[in-house]
Amino acid sequence: MPSRPQRHQTPSRLRREPTARRHLTALPDPGQDTPTQPEPDVFSPGRLAAYRELFGYTPATLAARTGLDTDTIAAYEEGSATPDADTLTRLAGAVNVRPEQLFAPPGADDSQQYWGLICAAMPPMTADQIHAVATVLRRIDRQCAQRPGQDPPTEQPPVPRAA
Repeated sequence: MPSRPQRHQTPSRLRREPTARRHLTALPDPGQDTPTQPEPDVFSPGRLAAYRELFGYTPATLAARTGLDTDTIAAYEEGSATPDADTLTRLAGAVNVRPEQLFAPPGADDSQQYWGLICAAMPPMTADQIHAVATVLRRIDRQCAQRPGQDPPTEQPPVPRAA
């Protein structure tokens, strides 16, 4: 009687679980401590500096627009001081954003240096490409703002088109 051809056997070290099983995680045991809630976002010095520069303001210009000292603006941008709610509202208004746009998750690397490196690594974009990206980001901002309980979108300055 002829022998049956052997099927290829995958070595056990290379066998993988089915895809769905690999991506499932167990539900927490109700008897254990409940998972902690994510930490609330915190003031981001890097975002304040980035928005200030986006509008072409110097620290002195932002200080004049908000009625604060230049040293206070510098302290906020360095992260050595945190603005209170009233001051945060004034800062956000001066750079035409909602106050929550000056917040980031705790521990996020949201510094100017980080974003400068990201931008430096990007390939150059034409004015049309920049305009297209800005259009998409505005649509996303509008959609996010239309969710219940959200503030309406903040008007941003138009992105200039190439001549």
